[in-house]
Amino acid sequence: MNYSFISTLIKSAGLLLSCCILSLTGCTGTPSENSFDDSARADVSEGSADASDPSETALYSSCLEIADSFQDIYEQASQSDTLDSLETQEAIVSRLGEKGYCASDADNQINMVNAEKLEDFLTAAGSGKESEISVLLVMEGGNIVCYDFETHNGSISAQRCTLYWENAAPKAGYYEAFTAEEWSYTQSGYFFFDQYRMPGYDGPPGEIGIRVKPLDPDCREYNRKYVLPIGYNRNNVLISDWSESDGFGSLNFYDLYDLMYRMKYGTEAPYPYAYTGAEYEIPAAEFDSVLQSFMNISTDTIRSRTVYYPERDTYQYRPRGLEDAEYPYSPYPEVTACETLADGTLKLTVQAVQTTKLTDQAVISELIVRPLPDGNFQYVSNHVTGTTEGISGTWFTPRLTEEEWNYRYQ
Repeated sequence: MNYSFISTLIKSAGLLLSCCILSLTGCTGTPSENSFDDSARADVSEGSADASDPSETALYSSCLEIADSFQDIYEQASQSDTLDSLETQEAIVSRLGEKGYCASDADNQINMVNAEKLEDFLTAAGSGKESEISVLLVMEGGNIVCYDFETHNGSISAQRCTLYWENAAPKAGYYEAFTAEEWSYTQSGYFFFDQYRMPGYDGPPGEIGIRVKPLDPDCREYNRKYVLPIGYNRNNVLISDWSESDGFGSLNFYDLYDLMYRMKYGTEAPYPYAYTGAEYEIPAAEFDSVLQSFMNISTDTIRSRTVYYPERDTYQYRPRGLEDAEYPYSPYPEVTACETLADGTLKLTVQAVQTTKLTDQAVISELIVRPLPDGNFQYVSNHVTGTTEGISGTWFTPRLTEEEWNYRYQ
């Protein structure tokens, strides 16, 4: 499976945690095959650490020790050009676990190692006791966000910095220290906390979520294959009730075309948005083929819900743009339970993790997927079983109607 492509999908859906962390790391240098030596290590923190702050200096030093523990994995992945792969992140997380660290990945796609340490810390925090813990979140490129958490009287404070690589040498920087304005540990196993943002701040939101409790490996795999490619961005597949038996309910086939084109070809549809509005005609065979690759749907049903020009055998297509764009930090899905039904379809329980709202249950739905003998699959139905009042679906913006498009662009 192309995990790099899946990772790209996650980020394009507005996955919040990686956005927050990347703002801390800045641009990483291009890795090389050369190992770093002592002289490179000696100036890692030069110009970054505040020598008058022993906590900051200690955290930077700790990060450099962490780099030593997985340097060989970094070098091998750099040579094979797999630094951004999920497999490399898994290898780094596993190595950190062997060294006794509490670690996961920044996108919450890998089960945390030594998770019981973080659970004990959160239990202590909930009881008003004092405790401390270090947590490492692995990113693409072999970079790591390092947290030192402390709790006292129910309050949680954090020190955070980033371990990154520049010319194959580790560097530590981007230090921050803050006290969480709010934190929670959910029944589903998420540790949410937020960092204060002053009014007018235009960077990424301060809310962060870390999955602590593990998910079943099959659920993880089904999520990557069937659910993440759709997600919650620019579509209502996972937030509405629909079925192939009822013509796919209120799903917008143009939204599905955008998503499924990327799923089918690994690239965006070649019909870009223009500020003044753009309109294209897509050959019917192309449009139908994209939707029918992932849906058991007839051409008659497609044409009943689109603008079809029979004389040219094309569909009208107007890409989303500024007027029907969406909030950039939409939730991301997790499959928390899976079941094979008698007819061979899969019933997947999908939860929307919306970090900006500190919730892992913005929406809960049951998605039915039909695996096919050739390895492909079809979406069969979705049924919403739970919502969070005031949050569920608020990120979704419907595509412009004919009247709205004409008003804005004509």
